[in-house]
Amino acid sequence: MCQELHEYIQKRKKATGGFSATPRLPATIQDTYHALRTLSHLAKQGEMTTSSDGPLLGYLTNTGHAERHNAKTTFQRLACCRMVGADVPRQPILDFVRRRLAETNVLDERYYCCRLIREIADLEDDSEFNWRLPPAVDWSFRTASELWMLLFLANRKPEQHHALTVWLQGCQTGDGGFGFLPGTTAFLENCYDCLRALHWLGSSPRYPQACRDFVLACSTNNGGFARCHGAVAFLSSSWQAVATLELLANDFSG
Repeated sequence: MCQELHEYIQKRKKATGGFSATPRLPATIQDTYHALRTLSHLAKQGEMTTSSDGPLLGYLTNTGHAERHNAKTTFQRLACCRMVGADVPRQPILDFVRRRLAETNVLDERYYCCRLIREIADLEDDSEFNWRLPPAVDWSFRTASELWMLLFLANRKPEQHHALTVWLQGCQTGDGGFGFLPGTTAFLENCYDCLRALHWLGSSPRYPQACRDFVLACSTNNGGFARCHGAVAFLSSSWQAVATLELLANDFSG
């Protein structure tokens, strides 16, 4: 599986730098991020990874000045820079996060601002930043993805963690995957969100082997992974597949 996945990703690498959703499309930050995350994982398994070649570094540098990115895209671009060994100064990150937190209360934006501080700026003490949302929306979530982001921002187990664990376990479907919420269709991104949330809460899925079977069933003939069985493979779902399998192997193997 590793070799086929490696080849699937390399076919999407552009000579001008970056990775694209398909060999014929232009590169995007999102696709480059998921490609590099997956290649980094494969490197741990003994496969080759992407080195800090000139075109890739040039692409990451140029897109940083091309437009004013949101927090998610900024995080993904800077994470890519870190993965290929490029220098990432801390002060511009701090300035960006302060500005974004003052401009928006959107959960997705605050989550990626928090990841910028913790994972890219490597700030040991982030107490100056108020990650909490306004009381009206604090701990209000609709999907497993939103719950995961709230847990990450809180950086602690909430008082209602048992109820949240039961809710997350209830997202697992009959085919072994996880839905956006209990009673919905399973997709790979939900498996990843639910498993890392359960790990954060110190719990596990009820049927880890069934989840593993669901992920493996999402593999495609071209070496990548699709969101669900029978769909088209993408770099994002391929990263979610390997990340989910790693969680299942390391944290829920019992």
